[in-house]
Parts: sequence; structure tokens; C-alpha cells
Amino acid sequence: MLYPFQVYQNKVEEHVFWVAKSTCLKGCVGQGETAAEAISELETNEQEWLVTAKEVGIPIPPVPVETSQEYSGKLTVRIAPAVHRDAAQRAKSERISLTQYISDAIVNWNAHNAPI
Repeated sequence: MLYPFQVYQNKVEEHVFWVAKSTCLKGCVGQGETAAEAISELETNEQEWLVTAKEVGIPIPPVPVETSQEYSGKLTVRIAPAVHRDAAQRAKSERISLTQYISDAIVNWNAHNAPI
């Protein structure tokens, strides 16, 4: 496979099947009873899509390359003044900085919610 794709289950009437869909090549999909079958069919169809595109003059998109995102750890957020005041007061009562209070709140939220 050259191009990224999505895989999901689909249901038509009572039949459930898997679909693998190219995110770059319009109309290029594969289907199967399993995810592996759908991906295998998409791989074949991707090659056919590229051959056909060359033959009929359809522009072939470049293969996207994902790069790693670097994070500085610095974040600017606008919030309501009342929320700012309340958070600052709670941080002060806990004897920590507002930055630490907000960081702790985010870490706590992430610990109690499913990963992305």
C-alpha cells in the first residue's frame, strides 16, 4: 500500500462487512468479510486505480508523509475571567502555581478518559 486508508465495518440490511477506503484516491475502496480481506482488496484496487489514472490522465496525488509533531509544553488559553479567578484561588489554596494546577487538571482528566 502506498496511500493511507481507513478501515471500518459497514452494515447493509442484515449483512455486516468490512470496508477499507483510501483517504487520497477518490473512489478507491476494498470490501471483505474481514478487515484483512478488505485491506487486501484495497491494495489490489489501489494498483489498478493508479494504472487507470495514468491511462486516462487523472492526476495522481503525491503520497503523503506524516511527520512527528514536536511540542514545546507551552500553551496559551483564553478562558472566562470568572473561571480564571476560581482556578487561581484554588491553586493558591493548594499552595501551587496556576500553571501547576492546570497541568494537574489535564493529567487527571487524561487519566480518567479513554486514550485518543
